[in-house]
Amino acid sequence: MNNKPTVTTHAGLTLDLAQIKCFKLSPFLTDGNDTRQLLVEYKTRPVYVLHPGTKHWEKEYLVDVIAYDFPSYESAQAHLSEWEEIWQDYLESQA
Repeated sequence: MNNKPTVTTHAGLTLDLAQIKCFKLSPFLTDGNDTRQLLVEYKTRPVYVLHPGTKHWEKEYLVDVIAYDFPSYESAQAHLSEWEEIWQDYLESQA
């Protein structure tokens, strides 16, 4: 399914909704405090790289992940819910 690229900004984070695979919260604390990260995983995309030994182009697959820090689990969870709602509205508009 090819969705129309739609760039959206919410809570200081700008994402292309058409490229998102999933949202996650980091399962761990960082820096010994309650800071949490909202992780945005983009769809896998192919890239071609020139192999230095064989001098042939090879296809590799990349998965981009964006990590966005929040000061607490509660704020990260709230933003996760908001982004999931924005993304779901987008997906429904593409159907």
